[in-house]
Amino acid sequence: MSDMTGEAKAARECSVCAMLLGLVEKAAREYDRSAETDARVRLRRHARAEHGRELPLPW
Repeated sequence: MSDMTGEAKAARECSVCAMLLGLVEKAAREYDRSAETDARVRLRRHARAEHGRELPLPW
């Protein structure tokens, strides 16, 4: 399993990650770039604080 596949699986298993990814996807669908950026920042902070991982940019 590739590292990115493993990270995606881990994100789906974490309820906070899943919720934040949902916010990113919703904002992207609605072309709300401000909300999308906010959700991405929250996701990066969560991943760093709770999972000890840095998400690759542009996250």
